Formats: sequence, C-alpha cells, structure tokens
Amino acid sequence: MREKAGSPPYRELSKRAHYAASTLSDAAGGRKLPTLAVTLAYVRACEGDLAEWEERWYGTAATNRTPEPEKIDEEIPYPGLDAFGEHQAGYFFGRERLVEELSRQVTERRLLAVSGASGSGKSSLLEAGLIAGVRRSGRDRTILRLTPGPHPLRESAIQLAAVSGGSAVRLHGELKADPAGLHLRVRQFLARRDADAELLLVVDQFEEVFTRCRTVEERDAFVAVLLHAVQEPDSRTRLVVGVRSDFIGHCGRYPALAAALRPGNRVDTGPMTAEQLRSAIMRPAIAAGHQLEGALVATIMAETAGGHGVLPLVSQAMRRTWQRPHGATLTLAAYQAAGGMTRALADTAEEVFGELDELGRQQARDVFLRLTALGTDGHDTRRRVPAHELDPAAAPVLARLIDARLVTAGADGLEFAHDALIREWPRLRSWLSTGRGALYLHRRLTEATGVWERANRDPAPLYRGSQLDEAIALAGWTRLTLREHRFLDASIQARDEETARANRSAWRLRRLAAAMVVMSGLAAASVALAVRERRQALAPCW
Repeated sequence: MREKAGSPPYRELSKRAHYAASTLSDAAGGRKLPTLAVTLAYVRACEGDLAEWEERWYGTAATNRTPEPEKIDEEIPYPGLDAFGEHQAGYFFGRERLVEELSRQVTERRLLAVSGASGSGKSSLLEAGLIAGVRRSGRDRTILRLTPGPHPLRESAIQLAAVSGGSAVRLHGELKADPAGLHLRVRQFLARRDADAELLLVVDQFEEVFTRCRTVEERDAFVAVLLHAVQEPDSRTRLVVGVRSDFIGHCGRYPALAAALRPGNRVDTGPMTAEQLRSAIMRPAIAAGHQLEGALVATIMAETAGGHGVLPLVSQAMRRTWQRPHGATLTLAAYQAAGGMTRALADTAEEVFGELDELGRQQARDVFLRLTALGTDGHDTRRRVPAHELDPAAAPVLARLIDARLVTAGADGLEFAHDALIREWPRLRSWLSTGRGALYLHRRLTEATGVWERANRDPAPLYRGSQLDEAIALAGWTRLTLREHRFLDASIQARDEETARANRSAWRLRRLAAAMVVMSGLAAASVALAVRERRQALAPCW
C-alpha cells in the first residue's frame, strides 16, 4: 500500500498519521500485530481503503481467537452481558457508596425501590451489592430473591417453599386465596428461629409484572401479597423491588408502591462518574491478580463516553479479552484483537437478529431505524424516542433488544446503548444506506403524527396533495405503527371529504350555469318577440 502511495518516507507518513515514524515502521515490519488505531492511521496516511484494511486487521486477529465463554474458566472477573451474581461480589466495584446507601435504607424501611435505566446495574447492585453484603454482615435474615415472570404468584410460592419447606402447590393456593398468605407463612417460618429474624425479599426486574404477567388479576394479587407482607404491624418482611425507571409510572395504580417510588424514597442507580467507571474497569482484573495496560484503560474510557447503559458492553468486551492468551497484564492489542466494545456490540446485534423469526426481524429492523437520527451528511446518530412511538406489537422484540443491552430504556425514552452500533453493524449501515429517501419521508410522517395528536387531531396538520400520495406509497414499503396508520386514514378521509365537497360545489355551479344559460335564452327570446311585436304595431296599414 505504501508503494502504491509513492513510497513516502516514514517521516512524512508520521506527519500525516500523527504517530512516530518508528511506530509506523514497526507496523509494516510484520513482527507483531499493530494496534487497530495504528493500522488505520497508517492506511489513512497512505490514502488506502479504511474499511478493507479494518476487515484485514480483524481477520488476522481472529486467527488466535479462543473458545466461547461457556467453555472457559468461570473465574473470569467480568460477567459479560449478565449481571454480577452474589458469588461474584469480590469483582463488583464502582458502586460502593450506592451499596452503603442501599444497605442503610433497608434497615430503616420495610419497602424500598431501586430504579434506573436498563443496563445501569440494578441487578448487580441488588445481588453482588445488597444481598452479598447482608450475608457478610451476619444479621439473622433469610434472603429470598425472585423475578416475577409470567406467573409471579407461582414463582413466589416456589421460591418461598424452597427456604421454608412445605409444598409449593399448597403455598401457591394460599397466596391466591388470601393477600395475607405470604405474611402468615413468613411469620410461621420465622417463629421457629430467633425472635429478631426477618425475611429480606428482593424482587428484581419488577417491570415484568407489566410486561410478562399473563393477567391483570394475577398481577394485582401479587402486588397485594407483597404490600400486605410489609404493611402489617407485626411484619417481619423487608421488601426491595428493582424496577426500570420507565415503568415507575405504571406503579402509580398501587398507592403504597407509588409512595416508595417517589424521588427521595428510592435509590436511583444513575450513571457512573469517570472515577467509578475506571474502578469498575480496572479493579476486577486487579482482584484476579492481573493488571490493565494504561492505553487499554484510556481507550475504554474514551469508548464509553456519551454511552448509556454501556457497562454490560464493557464487561462483555473485557470478558472476550480475558479469553485470549495473556500474561499478567491485559493489553490494548489483546482488547482490540478480541473486537473491543464496538465489535462486541455489532456481534451481539447480529446474533440477536439471527435468533428472531421473520416477523421479529421486520419488527427489529423498524425499531433500529426509528432509533437512528438521520444526518444530512450521512453521519447518523442515536435518537431518543418515547415508547409510544414504537409499535406495541413489537414489545417482545424490544424486550429482547433491551435484555441484550443493545437498547437502553429509561424514564425519558429509549435509545441505542451506544452510537457505535450505527457505525459498526454492517446490517444496520446497509438499511440506512438503501432507500434513504423513504426513511426521511417516514421520519417526517412520524413527526407529523405527533403534531396531529398533540393538536387534539385538528385537521390542519393532516397531509394533502403530493405529500399524501408519497405517504400512501410509503405505507407499502415500510411498517407503520397504528398511530401513523390513523394519521394517514384521517388524511385520506379529509381528502375524500374535500373532494366530495368540491364535486358538490362543481355540480351546483354547473346547474347554476345551465339555469343561467336557459334564463338568458328565454330572456333573449322574450326580447326578440317584443321587438317583433313592436315593429308589427308600428308598420303602416295598406
């Protein structure tokens, strides 16, 4: 490539690439794999094809890939996309102050909520932070952790029977029959122990009562059982619920639960500070007896800047790096060879997309496109959208994307976990580059729908003329939401009504014109007759 560029001296290349001449010379020497950044800087200085050489770099790095995480030693200090479990508490760093605050509030209240956007570390905080800390403290507390799932009452019965003994089937019947069932069973179980013994009940992913619970009746019964257990004067249960911040509003139908979710009454995970993030990146490796190269830490910190819910992605990239052959220090070269955070994000997106059926893929494509802000110069970025803008039928697919940490959901809407998904995932880049004009039309249709709804469906914002014709053609090219279909239907109806009114007006004008023609003819005939009669009257008699 350098020869094709005219064999410029390395001193000249150094000025163009902003790397030392010796670094560029070593990159071309073939003795070791240069970092991706050096490779691309070299290519850019020689005016080569960046995409082609990036693929070459990854292809070379991939020759030394190691087996999948499932086949590797479980003592890897980075859990990947999963949350830190209780057994991984020794590798959980960056949230120490939050763990202290949560532990303090649990001792003061019987009902406490932990909220935050998806990917902000709520589950890790509850398991590796709170639960592990309670066990270390030696306090006499039985700990019960569960996620609601499609049948929260059944899940509660199974988990409680596992720690208290007895039949889960019988306990399930008790919980269904009486809201006091959980409270009574806990009292009965703890009566055999110390007088100060308590149950710490942790319900993680509480939003599942709204997204996965099969019936409203079971959801209401489950919430009633939980609240009864902590509201009784002789309660021996402390309840902590972990809930995504975008579902806090859904909890408003249960006053006691809503009170626990008010600002000041709950613990919000929130984004990490730079120092907390640095600790979360470095200290797991240190705890496992390894070090991180300074350039690696700096690169990860730069990659995570501006990202939301990126901690699982960093953990996944570091897990991949750990799987590669390494000594006492994990290096930037190993991190890049493993694909880094951006490559891990693209690989995850492709893997999740491949697991969906045909309808799911169409829905996922729509979600990805709607979460992209189209740049006029081709530099597309993330776009935060309210949940109601997405098709409700795509909720299961959206939940899968959130679970995979590709999309983050918070109180202010949904967005990509990182802009890198737009840059690095070839499938999404292909979608954005083809039919771009239609994408712009679709985005304007979405915005017009929002304006129409905010105006209480006033007809003024409705489409007319060629704009409506383009939107109707667009409906045959892409998936529209029910809201957008209603907007189009209203526009079509308004056009048909205007056309009908115009036709009626034209018909009336034609009748009026015909009548005027007839009247004019009659008037002319009358005038002619009158003139004739006058002439006859004035004619001389012979």
